Amino acid sequence: MAKPGAIAGVLIDPIVPLRVQQQAVEIIRTKLRALGVTEIKLFSRSRTSNVEVQSSSADLGVRILDPKQGDFAEIGKTSQGTSIFLEKDLLACDVRISLSIVTPHFASGFTGGPDILLPGASSLDTIAKNRSLMIKGLSGSVDIRENLVLSDAFEAYKMAGPFYSLTFVPDGWGAVDAVFSGELESVFREAVPRYQQVHSPRIDRRSDVVVVAAGKLLGMDLYHGVRVLSNAFGAVRKEGTIILVAECSRGIGDQSFLEFSRRFSDKKELVSELRHKFKLGSHVSLFLQDALERHRIQLVSVLPDLYARDSFKLKPSRTASSAIQQSIRAEGKEAKVLIIARGDLTLPTFTPA
Repeated sequence: MAKPGAIAGVLIDPIVPLRVQQQAVEIIRTKLRALGVTEIKLFSRSRTSNVEVQSSSADLGVRILDPKQGDFAEIGKTSQGTSIFLEKDLLACDVRISLSIVTPHFASGFTGGPDILLPGASSLDTIAKNRSLMIKGLSGSVDIRENLVLSDAFEAYKMAGPFYSLTFVPDGWGAVDAVFSGELESVFREAVPRYQQVHSPRIDRRSDVVVVAAGKLLGMDLYHGVRVLSNAFGAVRKEGTIILVAECSRGIGDQSFLEFSRRFSDKKELVSELRHKFKLGSHVSLFLQDALERHRIQLVSVLPDLYARDSFKLKPSRTASSAIQQSIRAEGKEAKVLIIARGDLTLPTFTPA
C-alpha cells in the first residue's frame, strides 16, 4: 500500500491502552518512513458519549475527530439506507491504517472491526442512522447476516476503500494477549475467535442469578454500565436475575438515555416513537427495555433509588451482597449464583454437558 512520497493516515481507537498506542505508532512510523512515506497523520477515533479514555493526544500529536463539526465527504449509501459521511482528511490519505482493540459491544457484537470508521470517523447523522437499525432487531452476533448494525458498518468500510488494520486482543490485565494485522475485515474475523478463546469460559448450566461487574470504564455511568448486561445473557436462565454492579460515580451519563427511559416504560411504545423520531442515546434505552423484558435486573450503584427504580425500572441495592440475598429470596434458596468479576470483558458461553 505504501509508496515513496505517499501520505499516511493512522486512525486510533482511544480505548487501546496508551502504552500500546505509543509502541504501535512508533513501529508504524518507522516502517512507513523506511518505505518512503513523507507524511504521517494521526487521528483519534471519535466517541459521541462522554466515556473517559486515556488520551494520547499530548504524547502522539493526534487530531481528535469530531462527529458534530468535522469536514465530511459523502461516499455513498448502504443497502439499509445509511448515507455514509466520512472525515475528508482521512479519506484523502494514500495509505490508511487503523489501530483498534477487540472488546464486546452490545450493538455490533464486538469492537475492533468496521466500528473504527462507523462510528469512529463518521458524521453524527451517519452514526445515528446506523444505530437506529437496532429498532429492526437487537443482535450481539458477529454474523453480518444477523447483525444489521455490523453489516451496515462493513458496507461503509468497503465504500471507503482498504485499511491496513492492526488489532489487539486484550489479556484482561491492561496488556495484550495477541495482535493481528492485515486487511481490516480479515483481521476482525481472526481476532474475534481469539478473544472468545481467552474470555469466553464454558458453563454447563445457566444460572438463576448472575452478578456482572461493569468495571471501571463502563461502570462510571449508567449509560455505559447497562451495556455490560449483554455479556451476561448467555449465562442466565430465561427470566432469571441479573445483578449489574456499576458504581455510576458520574451519574446517568446521557440525557437522551434518561429522557426516553422516563417517557417510555413499554418497549412497543418506545419502538413506535423511535421509528418516527430517533435520537442517539435512545438506542441504549431500547436495549435496556429489551433486557428488562427477558430478565429481572437489579442495580448496585451510588445512584439515588429514585433514578434506578422510577426512571429505569431497575431494582436498586447499595451492596452486591444485599442484592444477592434479595435475588435468592425471589429465585428460591436453591438458586445457583454466578459472579462475573470482569463483566466488561468476560462472555460466558453455555455448553450443555
